[in-house]
Amino acid sequence: MVFTSFHFLLFFAVTIIVGHLLKNKAQKLFFLLASYYFYGSFEPYYLILILVSTSWDYLCGMGIAASSEKIEGKKITYPVILSRISKKAWLTSSVLINMGILSYFKYTNFGIEILNDTIPQGNTLLAWPAENILLPAGVSFFTFQSLSYTVDVYRNQIEARRSFLDYAVFVSFFPQLVAGPIVRGTVFFKELDERHPVLHSDIVIGFSRIVVGFFRKLVLSDNLAPIVNQVFSSPQNYHPVDVWIAGLAFGFQIYLDFAGYTDIARGVARLFGFEFQVNFLYPMAAKNIEDHWNRWHLSLTTWLRDYIYIPLGGSRAGQIRMYINIFAVWLFGGIWHGPAYHFIAWGLWQYVMIVIHRNYKNTKVAEYLRSKGLIYDIAARVLTFVGLNLGFIWFRADNMKIATIMHGRLIGIENLYSCFESTCRLSGNFPAPKHITDYGILIALYFFYDIFFNKFKLDYWRRPEHKIRFAFILCAMVLCILTLTPPET
Repeated sequence: MVFTSFHFLLFFAVTIIVGHLLKNKAQKLFFLLASYYFYGSFEPYYLILILVSTSWDYLCGMGIAASSEKIEGKKITYPVILSRISKKAWLTSSVLINMGILSYFKYTNFGIEILNDTIPQGNTLLAWPAENILLPAGVSFFTFQSLSYTVDVYRNQIEARRSFLDYAVFVSFFPQLVAGPIVRGTVFFKELDERHPVLHSDIVIGFSRIVVGFFRKLVLSDNLAPIVNQVFSSPQNYHPVDVWIAGLAFGFQIYLDFAGYTDIARGVARLFGFEFQVNFLYPMAAKNIEDHWNRWHLSLTTWLRDYIYIPLGGSRAGQIRMYINIFAVWLFGGIWHGPAYHFIAWGLWQYVMIVIHRNYKNTKVAEYLRSKGLIYDIAARVLTFVGLNLGFIWFRADNMKIATIMHGRLIGIENLYSCFESTCRLSGNFPAPKHITDYGILIALYFFYDIFFNKFKLDYWRRPEHKIRFAFILCAMVLCILTLTPPET
């Protein structure tokens, strides 16, 4: 049940009505049952997985809290039997279980691929067959979210939840379950405990986010996909101009797709009275790679910072150690996005860009260029945008070979493997996005909205400017309805 389906729209309508008719524990129980129905709609057996993960980390949180009380000489208010195991052992078991779940479902076949790559070609006796493992939806997100809870309890940044219902809702709450953002317990539990009636502003903001999310996903991102898919399927057949267009188009496609889903998630959550963190802050306008990662997928980048980079030592142990820590973060970040070599290459591309930027930003050349004001500002944004999109080619390609061919075609080389340059041809064969001329004005209006309203933080439900936003929302809603594919009968 994806957000852009009629099934979800019907599900959402029911949950929003019933959810607001219930209060307190009954409402929490309904949130949990609705979320399990949502997750089970992808594959019923997924429910077993999320129940196991939720139950174990709930137990680990209680165990860490009980052990902490024992160590501090306090009266043990959690089950005493749990205090017999050290808090570090509880945390270790949580890490092992979560990483074990993620590794088995997501990386088993990749591990087999790596193992087979080390076997001499043609030696079929030693080769391992791939396993038929179905990757559960959202497993990368809910394992990170669940793991952050036990770490926060271990660090005394949050109290362990005594209510299993509360914790289960935190892990499985359907707006963020499949595609994020990764929510922290320090924020979610406070809002869960301090429930209040949904205000007029919640309704306006919530529905606005949902419509903008559908517009980003259905009208913009999905109409860039045909261009991207056609070129990435056989880049050797296209002129470098075509490849550049497809590479840059994918940067916008993935941004609009992911930001669209996040907008929908944040909008739905707001209608239930929850405020999820902003996940994207105009990342395509970043001045440098570090600025980009302070704008892109913030719930993941802050997670990597707080639970990997800082525990490894961050920048406190000298420059060499800092670069090793950054390398570890981006190696992990690449693998987290997908079990394939090209995702690792994408992560290492980010690492290289960060290292180059950190060594360049304090040089005299950088200071001189920054003194040029607007010219430098524009040039920095353009170079950052191009560098990011070159990296996105590794992210989008189906394998290393396609990614390498794509990069070769950018400079007119037919195939970097053979370095054989054939006659280039301009294909002129892009599938035209549906009704692209009809969308032109709305796309321009969208970017006006994205920059103007968010940049200047206009209070759109009190000021006259809300008329422009309302017009955009209305037009976007109509286009989304026209774009939605009705269920097959």
